[in-house]
Amino acid sequence: MKNNINTITAALLLITNLTFSQDFKFAAMSDSRGSDNGVNTPVLSALINHMLETTPDVKFVVFAGDMVDGHKYDPDRTKRELLHWKEVMAPVYNHPNIAWPGVWPVVGNHEVQHREDEDNFRDVFQDVFMNGPKEQKGLSYSFDYGNSHFTIINTDAWYYGDLSDTSDDRRDWHYIKYMDWVENDLKSAHERGVKHIFTFSHEMPFPIGGHLRDGLPNLGKKFQTPLDSTRQWFLDRRDAFWELMKKYNADAHISGHEHTYGRQEVDGVFQIVNGSAGAPLYNFNPLPDADTSLHRYEMTYEEAVPYYEVLEYQYGPGKNSQRSENFVGYKIFHYSIYEVTDEKVVVKTYGAYPKEGSNTEFDTEIELIDEFVIEK
Repeated sequence: MKNNINTITAALLLITNLTFSQDFKFAAMSDSRGSDNGVNTPVLSALINHMLETTPDVKFVVFAGDMVDGHKYDPDRTKRELLHWKEVMAPVYNHPNIAWPGVWPVVGNHEVQHREDEDNFRDVFQDVFMNGPKEQKGLSYSFDYGNSHFTIINTDAWYYGDLSDTSDDRRDWHYIKYMDWVENDLKSAHERGVKHIFTFSHEMPFPIGGHLRDGLPNLGKKFQTPLDSTRQWFLDRRDAFWELMKKYNADAHISGHEHTYGRQEVDGVFQIVNGSAGAPLYNFNPLPDADTSLHRYEMTYEEAVPYYEVLEYQYGPGKNSQRSENFVGYKIFHYSIYEVTDEKVVVKTYGAYPKEGSNTEFDTEIELIDEFVIEK
């Protein structure tokens, strides 16, 4: 019955999109995990309330994963945290101008730490399209809205192996598993003549801070060159994904995982990290004269240089330690509003800086921090 309801609702949504103006706004944010039943409730609540007050015509939110802390050994706890997250997000779900389903969820690594987590995620977020790969129904999916196409990609899956033997279970993270599905989805959208294509995943193609060792390149720790076959496979897969983005003229890939805000254009396609709606803020990739305290996964500049070399980043004196020279980033709690028209997308990022001595609280006003245009 639930799938039938989804199908009917989807049809009504598509009819509505064809009937009314093609211009619309959506929001993107991610990484809200914290200490209140898995959620940083004060920060997340402040951001969504500000969003709904300043942009009451926003149509939906895409949330790029790590909503909650989750738990490696207690999937019931992870599910309770996700249900609590939905309670915190109730102002979005209940807002009169929000379109069904209100929030389009993306799987993050904190949501999938146990073999039951994927099914629990599907149970909590039933209102998504079931048009992804067979093994990823409800976890990877896509949809059209107005003049645009949205592709939601699960980069943090679970490997079940022999279903009758749990001893070979493991996390299956940091890569796009079903690349054929992604290509067919983008190709179909491009051939339909949509004006804009946006892709989303929790993991980012080009790490900007805190996760230089993983993301979609997934180089790991203490690698050596030349790369071994496994590391080269991950890096090649990242590159193949970005070639698809270029081939089908995508506007942007939007992700989380790194708890900060950053944008850059790589070969004509934007990567935008909308990475902290409450999770502990990260520093950016270290510069030669960096003098900051390091969080759990962050590196010194000397440790980072081998990664910069393999990833072809701009590094050294006067460089930004990022893939592109046009990188812009702010260490803030934030969300972004995407104002979509036929000709362009205006991206406005609203955020607040952290409280002194804290990476989980802020004590400044939420304000417009960054604005730029993606032109087609």
